[in-house]
Amino acid sequence: MTKSRVGDLLKLVVAIGLLVWLVLRLPDPAALWWQIVHAHKLLLVLGAACYTLAVAVSALKWRVLLHAAGIVLPPGRLLSFQWMAEFFNNFLPAQVGGDVMRGYAVAADTKRTADAAASVIIDRFIGLMVFMLFAALASNAMLFLGKPDGQPFSPEGALFMRFAALGSMLAALALLVVVATLLSRRLKRLMERLLRMLPLSNRVLPLWYKLATAFDVYRDHPGALAWTATGSTAIVILTSLNIWLIAWAIQPGSISLLEVLVINPIIVFALLVVPLSPGGLGVRQVSFAGLFLFMGAGSELGTAVGLLQQFIGYVVSIPGGILWVRGNRRRGETSPTIEVGTGERSGT
Repeated sequence: MTKSRVGDLLKLVVAIGLLVWLVLRLPDPAALWWQIVHAHKLLLVLGAACYTLAVAVSALKWRVLLHAAGIVLPPGRLLSFQWMAEFFNNFLPAQVGGDVMRGYAVAADTKRTADAAASVIIDRFIGLMVFMLFAALASNAMLFLGKPDGQPFSPEGALFMRFAALGSMLAALALLVVVATLLSRRLKRLMERLLRMLPLSNRVLPLWYKLATAFDVYRDHPGALAWTATGSTAIVILTSLNIWLIAWAIQPGSISLLEVLVINPIIVFALLVVPLSPGGLGVRQVSFAGLFLFMGAGSELGTAVGLLQQFIGYVVSIPGGILWVRGNRRRGETSPTIEVGTGERSGT
C-alpha cells in the first residue's frame, strides 16, 4: 500500500472517529436519526437549490477573472470545471483539492498555467476575505444589538461572540493584506528578494516570475475584482440560506439568519485550516455542533444540520464526479496509440 493510500485511509479513520465521538456525546443519539428522517423535505430541497446556485455563481465570478486575464472559455465548460471542483471539494481533504482541479483544467485547455493559477488564487483569497468580513459584520451587529430573539447570551456565547468579532475582523484584514501583496509590484519585488535568499531559489524564482506577471493583470482590472467580491457576497448569502433552511427544516425558529452569517464563514475557514478528513467529514459536524451550542441552538441540532448539509453537498456534487469520469474516459479514447507493425502513432 502506497503512502498516499495510507494517508487517505487515516483521514477516513479520523472522519469516522470524530463522528462516532460526537454522536456518543449526545444526550439521546437515537433522536438524531429521528430529526433527520422527519425534517421538512421542501425546506431541504430549497436548501439544496441554494447550494446548487452558489456553485453556479462560483463559476460565473471565476469567469470574470479569467476574462480579465484574456482567457475566454465557454460558460458551460467553466461550469463543468466548477462542478468537478465541487466534487473534489466534497471527497478530498479541505477545499484546496477543488482549487487545484479547476486550475489544472483551465491550464490543460489553454496552456496558460500561471494565468490559470493566478485566477484561482485571487478568487480564493477574495472569497475568504468576503466571508470573514460578513462574519465580522454579523458578530459585531449581534454584540451591539443583541440576539435576534431578544434572549441574553450565555457567558460562553458572549465570549464566543467577542472572539468571533475580533478574530473575523483580523482574518479579513490579513486576507486583504495578502490580496494587496499579490497586486502590488513593490511588495512582489520584496518577495522576490526574500525568495533569492532561500535554498533552491533558482527553481522557485522562475515560477514566482510567471505568477507575479499573471497577478499584474488584475491591477488594471479593478472592475473584475469588484465583480468577484460581489459574486462572493452572493455565495455567502446563498450558503448561509442553505444552512438556515436546513436548521428550520429540522426545528423551525431554532436559529436566525444573522446567527448563521456568523457561523457559516467560521466553518468554511475551519475546513480549510483543519484538512483532517475527506470533504471535512467529521470536522464539519463537530464545528456545527460547537457553534450551534454557543448560539444557544443546541449541539444536537448542530450535529443534524452538519450531517444534512454534508449529504446535500454530496448529492449536488455528483454531476461533477460524472463529468470528471466522462472527461477521463474521453481523453483515454482520444489518446495516441501505437499501430502494431508500423511503428507509427495514430492521433498525431
